Amino acid sequence: MSVTLATATTEVRALLDESTAGFWTDAQIQSWINQGCQDVARRAEILWQEVNYNVTPLVQLYPFPADFLNAHRAEFTLSSSDQTYNLEYRGINQMDEVWGILHSLPNSWPQFFTIRGNSVLGFYLMLYPSPGSAGTLTVYYYRSAVIQTSTSGNIDTMPGWEDIVYDYAVFKAKRKMQDPTWKEAQQLYEMNLLNLINKSRNMTDQGDTITMGSSNYPTYMYGGGEDW
Repeated sequence: MSVTLATATTEVRALLDESTAGFWTDAQIQSWINQGCQDVARRAEILWQEVNYNVTPLVQLYPFPADFLNAHRAEFTLSSSDQTYNLEYRGINQMDEVWGILHSLPNSWPQFFTIRGNSVLGFYLMLYPSPGSAGTLTVYYYRSAVIQTSTSGNIDTMPGWEDIVYDYAVFKAKRKMQDPTWKEAQQLYEMNLLNLINKSRNMTDQGDTITMGSSNYPTYMYGGGEDW
């Protein structure tokens, strides 16, 4: 379920044992709630987002949305085709081992992606080799939380984990009051945030596997076969 900013404010006030505005104004509490949503999104990377780009031949750079925090995965699909290529991520320095002195090298489809740009002008996803044909680039990334200004609007965090945002607002409120228990409130927030990170990292309780793929070499060359 989703929680409105008004409901979140009421919940935080209940935890602070101040049902009506006294020491803390609603505006202050709502500011801390929004800050909590942003801190959780930034540190736990729980707000997954998917965006599609129309790929133009020979164009390598595609801007991330303004709410971009971190990249997760990228795929390239050829136009008028059901073929989708999973792109391998490499850091900008590691790409030197791939592209050498040819940073574009037109090809029929990209195989790698890296990230360029800066926090002022924005970040870009860079394809390599540069696409030789049109297609669709699908990018999965983690976004920042949206600031909620309407009390009837929902706060931007993972449903079911809103109480962590409340913990953040409580510790901020107690610190402003110079209540010595603010450190305990902060520790509670950090503990619950770590629990969220551990629970949401893969969004499943199933174990993962490592896929080795098929080999072009006969089994007897690397062992494990019985027919040689």
